[in-house]
Amino acid sequence: MNFPKQLKNCFAIAGMISLTGTSMAAYPEKPVSTIVTFPPGNSADLVGRTMAQQLEQAFGQTFIIENKGGAGGTIGVEQLIRSKPDGYTITITSLSPISIIPVTKKLPYDPLKDLVPISLLAQGPMVVLVNKDAPFNTMQELIDYAKANPGKLNYGSLGAGTISQLTTELFKEAADIDIKEIPYKGSTQAIQDLIGGRIQILFDGNASAVRQIEAGAAKGLAVTIPQRSPLMPDTPSIAETNVEGLKNFTSQGWMGAFAPANTPPEVIKALHEKMQVALKAQPVIERFNASGLQAIGSETPEKFEEFVQEDLNRWKSAAKMLGISPDQ
Repeated sequence: MNFPKQLKNCFAIAGMISLTGTSMAAYPEKPVSTIVTFPPGNSADLVGRTMAQQLEQAFGQTFIIENKGGAGGTIGVEQLIRSKPDGYTITITSLSPISIIPVTKKLPYDPLKDLVPISLLAQGPMVVLVNKDAPFNTMQELIDYAKANPGKLNYGSLGAGTISQLTTELFKEAADIDIKEIPYKGSTQAIQDLIGGRIQILFDGNASAVRQIEAGAAKGLAVTIPQRSPLMPDTPSIAETNVEGLKNFTSQGWMGAFAPANTPPEVIKALHEKMQVALKAQPVIERFNASGLQAIGSETPEKFEEFVQEDLNRWKSAAKMLGISPDQ
């Protein structure tokens, strides 16, 4: 049967729309590789496995966790950007390889150009831990003691260019105090030395900090955000210290989901929508809270992109103020 040319064009367009709709309705048609850029047991691993389980239920398809740790999460990110941008490889990672390491080291990727942000998933402040026998019980007392005893207090960090080191150095700058850095390869040894008295101060992640405080092994003086954390309502915010430079002090860890650049927008949208539903599920909220994290999503992928840009800019400014520049 012969149809007018205009009608044939309408049929063609309708067919394209139908095929597109069928394709997206079927996503994902096979298992999705979910790269977690840290080893099992890490907070990012917990977030990754929790979200993978929720996405499997939502999509009716398998989300396979692949732990790819090393180099602060950058190895896993590099693997992601080499993947085909078809929605079948995503990553769940922390701010470390996205907005911390890129401002301190030269990397083979650009987090803003080589990745597509999907959604923020969780946030959690750091906690200022001190030795249980330290002669100070508040941030103001700590600052006063450090001023009266310059160079006598040691703080633990996870090495140059890490969030723990940058945060403590920013605190030193704002409080105008002299405390010495002792670098560690992992937080476990740093906590042991804090308890043992080799170091007196450690800016640590929320979950491990809470455990030490509850066990009476260390004292928690403050959380590193302007307001108190709902997860630690009895612990003051660092802004409550009577120091002008600390009124807006913020250092907060976060976890988020990303895909390789050029992943279809409709795939990003589908993943984002399912993630927002998952983050409101009570089991997810409770599991994150138990690890010192708040389940927090993003209104849109674009809003998460703005969040990442702002966080990257904040740490760039911090690194510049501290005289830190990417490796040449």
